[in-house]
Amino acid sequence: MAKVRGKNFDLDNDGVITDQELERSEKLMNLENEDKKQDAQRQMAWLAAISMPIYAVLPLLPFVPVERLNTLASMSDMLFLSQASVIGLFFGAQAYMSKK
Repeated sequence: MAKVRGKNFDLDNDGVITDQELERSEKLMNLENEDKKQDAQRQMAWLAAISMPIYAVLPLLPFVPVERLNTLASMSDMLFLSQASVIGLFFGAQAYMSKK
């Protein structure tokens, strides 16, 4: 019986791996990989959505020196643009995939 990373390709346990068993195992692995990819994309979108309000509140905190506010302000433009792009692409891809 062939095993790769804990996966058993002999699905009916008869000692012979048929083409159908290989195809089915390949489809299952592709589904698992696609699910992991979607989970990673969802986590990136959530992280982007959470980081934006945190960065917006950061200048209001008392431990941030006044001298650093200009630096935070100059970095915020690119941060918000890039984070909003990540979120927009995620939702755009979800909408596109739901129409397929």
